[in-house]
Amino acid sequence: MTLQTLANIAEIFGALLVISGVVFGLIEIRHYRQQRQEAASMEIMRAFQSHEFTRALRLVMEYGQECQRCGEDAMPQELQDAAMLVSTTLEAVGLMVYQRTVPFRLVQHLMGGTIQAHWRVLEGHTEWLRTKLCRPSIHEWFQWLAERLDEYPEYRDEVGAYEKYTDWKPDSAGGQNKD
Repeated sequence: MTLQTLANIAEIFGALLVISGVVFGLIEIRHYRQQRQEAASMEIMRAFQSHEFTRALRLVMEYGQECQRCGEDAMPQELQDAAMLVSTTLEAVGLMVYQRTVPFRLVQHLMGGTIQAHWRVLEGHTEWLRTKLCRPSIHEWFQWLAERLDEYPEYRDEVGAYEKYTDWKPDSAGGQNKD
């Protein structure tokens, strides 16, 4: 074997190593993004299931008329706190959906109708806060998320999962079908 042949083989081998490194890197980036999305999804589920958040959701819905009248002075402190907790939590969720950290479809399936209902109740209060504080960006991602949920009817829960997925079967690996 000549020195030129060895150099050509080494060059080919080097090129294959570079290509393999790039492919491996791309696979790892995809894996990292998937892990990040799954972790963010789990955090959202934990937030939605926390005692404080569910209590705040209940309070906002119970006192919907007071929330819609807007003025903080007319709202009890407990209700103001509940409205703030719901709004800021859903603000963070809206931003994560926008950044594609959390899938829109997951949020819709998990709490879509609840998000829309709470926006309708808290919209007047949010507008009041924006005017009072001269900050049009207050709870902007909460509003954005509720509007996107309204905008895409294919994601609406017009039929319950118990009816919509009656033909669901586990896949052969014992997991679940993706939807």
